[in-house]
Amino acid sequence: MLTRAPQPGRSGPASAPYEIGRNNALAEELTRRGHQVTMWWDEPLGNYVGDPPDLVVVRAGVPVNWERARAFRDQGILVVSDPDAHERASDKWWAAAIFERADIAHPATWLARGPVGLDEVVLKPRRGSGGHGVRKIPGKEVPEDSSLVVQSVINWSDDLRALVVGGEVLHWMRRRPQNGEFRSNIAQGAVITTAREVPGEAQELALAAARACELDMCGVDLLHGDGGWLVLEANPGTTLFGVSREEGRENVARVASYLEGRLRTRE
Repeated sequence: MLTRAPQPGRSGPASAPYEIGRNNALAEELTRRGHQVTMWWDEPLGNYVGDPPDLVVVRAGVPVNWERARAFRDQGILVVSDPDAHERASDKWWAAAIFERADIAHPATWLARGPVGLDEVVLKPRRGSGGHGVRKIPGKEVPEDSSLVVQSVINWSDDLRALVVGGEVLHWMRRRPQNGEFRSNIAQGAVITTAREVPGEAQELALAAARACELDMCGVDLLHGDGGWLVLEANPGTTLFGVSREEGRENVARVASYLEGRLRTRE
């Protein structure tokens, strides 16, 4: 499993067999099912130690993990999700182009190349998660910085996150930002509830976004705006938890079953 270090500046071996109780839900579930899971963290840098894996799961989208995943893939090892697809979807500018080609509704998106003729826009890092660094600014204040994208402001009435795995939505979550906050990311304090009833249009759009990005697993964020549903992004390193612990355990168990199924089809 290619993942981030639990905390910055992690010490210890670069890779090691997973041990029960180390607080990685997916690794825990797979280990309990009798699989040997090896963790390969993004820091400190170092070589993979152990027998060649049967399957590699990319959980954290950072360059070193994509490089490692490509090396495994080039050896004929199954990688979930493909590192090239993972890298493309992690870039909001690249993802916007994918959605446009697939005719998937998405906020108008530009590279930050200086002021634009809109009263207000949303400025985002091209690569980022959790709403960190996302802010609304006047269009005239857009900087010239190719590491940022500019998006039109969407007046939305509903915000959903779909956990898509293997071409199926496993879980729906509804998100609401805190008072005075426009970002509905959990990292920004959003309130989450389980979405029990989801329109068919949103279901189809979430699956179409995952297919267009060629992702085996992702979290698709959708907004309902004045013109209907649109895709905000497809996050390839999505979290697997649910609103309740029970939902989280169910999500993780279903992901583990999906991975086991992928392994069986390769045998």
